[in-house]
Amino acid sequence: MRGSIVLSQLWDDTMDWQEWTAVADDPARWKSREEKGLLKAEYVRDHVLRLWFEDEMDVSIYELDFRPLMVEGNPGGVFEALKDKERFKQVRGDYALIWPNPETGAYDERAIDIAPECVRFFCERYGRAIKVSTKDKTTTAA
Repeated sequence: MRGSIVLSQLWDDTMDWQEWTAVADDPARWKSREEKGLLKAEYVRDHVLRLWFEDEMDVSIYELDFRPLMVEGNPGGVFEALKDKERFKQVRGDYALIWPNPETGAYDERAIDIAPECVRFFCERYGRAIKVSTKDKTTTAA
């Protein structure tokens, strides 16, 4: 389609779990930081989600393609199930990013979750900002 942006150009394909691990293991990053959490997660297409984060009296919204993490990064283990788009579509945002147990719909030992700090990290680095909280910057993207 003429004039459209190819989705793969919106996100950097170098996104990987090791990058998050290095950040998560740095205690200085977490000293005075409190994550408000994820308010909502909505399936958009393929492995792309729209994510709403709570901020100080505001909200930030991003779209993030999880394909580099869930499919190309081949994390295996519990995340192997999320390569299946039908399972991936069952996402919820309830403080954390959650894929409930596919048999019961419950948040139990068969559910998959990712901490909101991790999700926000990838959104801020690789996501497409739809709306960024005015407490940080006044930025709105189409």
